[in-house]
Amino acid sequence: MTTKNNINIVDLIKTEVTGKEDNLAITRTKDSITYSKLLKEVEKYSKELSKAGLTPHDRIALFCEDSIEYIIMALSVLDTGAVIVPISPSLSSNELESLCERIKIKYILTEEKLTKYPVILEKYLNKLYLHEVDKDIIYSKEYLEVDAPAFIRFSSGTTGESKGVLLTHNAIIERTSAANANLNISSNDIIGWFLSMSFHFVVSILLFLRKGAHIVLSQDNFPTGIVNAFETNKPTFLYASPFHYNLLATDTNIPNNILSDVRKAVVTAVSLNKKTDQQFFKKFKIHLSQAYGIIEVGLPFINDKFDDDHICSVGKILPGYQLKIQNPDKKGQGIILLKGKGMYHAYTSPWKERAQWFDTGDIGYLKNSYLFIAGRSKNLINFAGMKIFPEEVEEIILGYDQISEVRVFAEQHDIYGQLPIAEVVLSTKKKLDVYKLKKYCLQRLDTYKIPKEFIEVKSIKKTTSNKIKRT
Repeated sequence: MTTKNNINIVDLIKTEVTGKEDNLAITRTKDSITYSKLLKEVEKYSKELSKAGLTPHDRIALFCEDSIEYIIMALSVLDTGAVIVPISPSLSSNELESLCERIKIKYILTEEKLTKYPVILEKYLNKLYLHEVDKDIIYSKEYLEVDAPAFIRFSSGTTGESKGVLLTHNAIIERTSAANANLNISSNDIIGWFLSMSFHFVVSILLFLRKGAHIVLSQDNFPTGIVNAFETNKPTFLYASPFHYNLLATDTNIPNNILSDVRKAVVTAVSLNKKTDQQFFKKFKIHLSQAYGIIEVGLPFINDKFDDDHICSVGKILPGYQLKIQNPDKKGQGIILLKGKGMYHAYTSPWKERAQWFDTGDIGYLKNSYLFIAGRSKNLINFAGMKIFPEEVEEIILGYDQISEVRVFAEQHDIYGQLPIAEVVLSTKKKLDVYKLKKYCLQRLDTYKIPKEFIEVKSIKKTTSNKIKRT
């Protein structure tokens, strides 16, 4: 479905995979689907959804686990001109109800019938259920004037309330094209996919489909479940978080030759630490490329330099994007501002137009034109007037052999303002020697940055997108 100024991303996929219809598009365990079959299914269910009542601008919540059917139905919704709101299936029914009311959801697509949520009607489609939850939705004038809206995705909300980020079809097309200037995805690629589509779909999945690549969904029985999947379909490209790469590197049941065809392994979702890269490279002889992905902007940075000084950089800015470091201090650290191709259109609920430059809220600095993220401005710890970024301290502590997870946070103090405190998860049953840990930190950090207390915990609280909960 095209409009006056935009081509629908589904129409573009159809055009770009011409001649590749017999290629495999998606595989999950023993099930596979070719591009020919995928596009036929999308056309079929697009018509079914339109008959069921979906119209352009309607907001449809995808509330289900990742699967081949998820991708078919997502493309089918987009093909109708309706708007996808991907929602993590881990949300409770109360959270789902609250979000649907806030974002004005008209329909929900689920794997099962909704028993704890009021619906007007439901229709069974392609292993998923389409539920109508509110037929009297009234959208704002600003929203209805947007040409070809496609996605409303919530930011992660690690430091505050999440926001509904509105993307158009044109923005998706621009940002997928911009990202591929570095990724170079082609129909020869087999993608090892590990992430949740509720948080990672726009740049990644849609780019892979545009280029006719073969996506292998490898979340089932992770990590050992990938052995059968990757022995049959050896990946050439990996897209995962440090959590996944760490498990691949440390699980003795994963053979070191299973990733021998991989040409690039991209890290996203949370920051990469040197320890994870070192473990992964030692086992698989592959360095990890850290990417800087932002739902409001796209994927403007992907690292391509792997020496010890640059491995934790997010790389040089990609063509089509611009960067500003606002109000840098003496060390060159300041707020990261970005603009470029594929920017979000606005925030929804309440409506807020985007600014010319997007304020990421991240503190960063440049070294040899490579961008390094120091931390979040909202996470900053002020110790006696000196700045401490929790992320920097966490990176050092994670290098200690006994530590598998860490969270550094501020504790209020009458004299010093704030004290840095660390929660740590031990990777061994051996008792933690705090003196030795502090000595280790002292060799790598300024004295004032070393946490004043180390608290052993069983786990670190995370958001649904696997980021550390800071508040």
